[in-house]
Amino acid sequence: MRRLHPCLFALAATLAVAGAHATTVKTGKPAATPPAAPAWATRDQLRACLEREAALKERFRAIEASNAAHEKMFDQTEAENTRLEELQAQLDHDSETSVKAFNALVKEHNLHVKQVNQDAEDSRPAADAYHRDISAFNHECSGLRYRFEDMEAVTRERKKAAAQAAAASAGL
Repeated sequence: MRRLHPCLFALAATLAVAGAHATTVKTGKPAATPPAAPAWATRDQLRACLEREAALKERFRAIEASNAAHEKMFDQTEAENTRLEELQAQLDHDSETSVKAFNALVKEHNLHVKQVNQDAEDSRPAADAYHRDISAFNHECSGLRYRFEDMEAVTRERKKAAAQAAAASAGL
């Protein structure tokens, strides 16, 4: 009788054991628990979101006013530039007095351009912060689920507080 080579014996034993596992029944993964129902927003959450929204609206009005002032300054600088171009076309280059006067106007115009650019640069951080805050507000508040009666109650509270604040300021 021939003896099996030890490697073949190990292979035969592995296949025999593997075959035994192949006949077992697998039940699979246990059933997943259903996702929890989305929670309703609390009145405190609604209050906080409405307060943030009101503050963001106020900031937006301030940014709009700043932008309108900047645009007015920009338009004035553009009109000044147009006048300078017209003057340059009519400039008597042979007159030293005319050239000096024109150069003085250009120097003043360059200061105005610098002011417009600085104004734009100064307003950028407020606008950037507003955009970050509005994005955070949208992320945190836009998906809230709330009960109609909770929103009504919070809205009534806010209206009552606003009326009291208006009455207090009118009494001063």
